[in-house]
Amino acid sequence: MNSKYRYLVPNGVTFASLACGVIAILLAVTGNLRPAAMLILVSYVLDLLDGMLARRLRAGSEFGLQLDSLVDMVSLGVAPATVLFAHLRSSGVEMVWVWPLAVLFPFAGAFRLARFNLLPPKTSGGSDSVGLTISTGGATLALAVLAADIFPPIACLPLTLIVCALMVSTIAFPSFFWVFSGRWRSALLLALFGISLLITNFFNAWFLWTNAYLGVSLARAGYKTLRTA
Repeated sequence: MNSKYRYLVPNGVTFASLACGVIAILLAVTGNLRPAAMLILVSYVLDLLDGMLARRLRAGSEFGLQLDSLVDMVSLGVAPATVLFAHLRSSGVEMVWVWPLAVLFPFAGAFRLARFNLLPPKTSGGSDSVGLTISTGGATLALAVLAADIFPPIACLPLTLIVCALMVSTIAFPSFFWVFSGRWRSALLLALFGISLLITNFFNAWFLWTNAYLGVSLARAGYKTLRTA
């Protein structure tokens, strides 16, 4: 691909992610919460894809880095907070608790993104991240809304607080690519996910597996801390 135009591919995917985030916000304020949450998940997938394409095409740039952060702030920071706010409000949760958490989540996400932009660039998609990424945090909140039949709305309050704490923490979280590194590990995880789909629906299964990822990451970080103590 012409070196001049290869940058358009990952940046185009990033702009598509932004479109998903803006539409999700508009859907949320009109009460269409499920499609709004689904669009946030599409944005999450696109966020994984644009970084992968930038590395594969050698199209990484300072512009792309800044664009990605700004889009993440909207699509995976503000949009999930808006969807969560509308979800809890419509569920009758006491709003005195909802307002501060709806504001806290974008704050924690902005802190996480600002710190990320000051770190040395990753050399591969398999590198650990310092703190939970805003993309995973935003996807977790969107999945909590979609999994309302197994996850009561009131439980979203402590979940949001935990996710915010993990984003501003310095805990090392493995990347999506590390989780699926290795043929046998990938096959096992996909098989287990397939089994979970026989028990519950797709979004419930995704939500449960995301929480399993958070738990395993915390256990992994605790083990490393104890081993080096």
